[in-house]
Amino acid sequence: MSENIQTMFGRIAPTYDQANHALSFNKDIQWRKDSVSQMIRDGFKPTKVLDLCAGTGDFALAVKEQCPGAQVVLADFSKAMLNLAKGKVGSSQGFDLLEADALKLPFHDMAFDAVVCGFGVRNLDSVEAGLKEIARVLKPGGKAVILEFFKPTGFLNQLAHTFYVSTIVPMRGGAISKDKAAYDYLQRTAKNFLSLNDFKQLVEKCGFKDVSSEAKTMGVAVSVMGIRK
Repeated sequence: MSENIQTMFGRIAPTYDQANHALSFNKDIQWRKDSVSQMIRDGFKPTKVLDLCAGTGDFALAVKEQCPGAQVVLADFSKAMLNLAKGKVGSSQGFDLLEADALKLPFHDMAFDAVVCGFGVRNLDSVEAGLKEIARVLKPGGKAVILEFFKPTGFLNQLAHTFYVSTIVPMRGGAISKDKAAYDYLQRTAKNFLSLNDFKQLVEKCGFKDVSSEAKTMGVAVSVMGIRK
């Protein structure tokens, strides 16, 4: 990711959680919990999990809550975000934090049983390269769960999505963070991102099978899960 985007996330880090909760009407924490439930539903028990684009650590906490025996590695390119995550996990056992580029992860091939990523892939310089990197660090049979906003299909969904993304996100996010430019950027990435079907096809292309999805809160967000071939 570019240095400018890295700097931007550093600027909004102090108000990032507050903005996320306000923008999702306090649904975002449950979205992450539900995404972890989706991952482990069939008795899947990961022992080493990567939380990619970890931000302030809410996804990692959701993983640990439902997979208490797992080692969870939080990776993000923003030191400011990771510092906030460190404050949340404290001295708890089973967490490691690492400043890292999602497109050049400092891990061996097949290092993880699972990867989770919340609202991060749409900000990557190359979504395809990011998905291939996720596949590289996953063991065969490992699972990736990606929680994101996708470009909707259907007139009414498109209308609601456009209003939410183009109006609510920059207005509320900008007001809370006092950084309208950052939330203008974030609304553009959401507005211009792939449709769900296009993204699922790309996930398959990048080394995954049995790709499935679950809508959150009437499709506002969607979790996509794939199994590493």
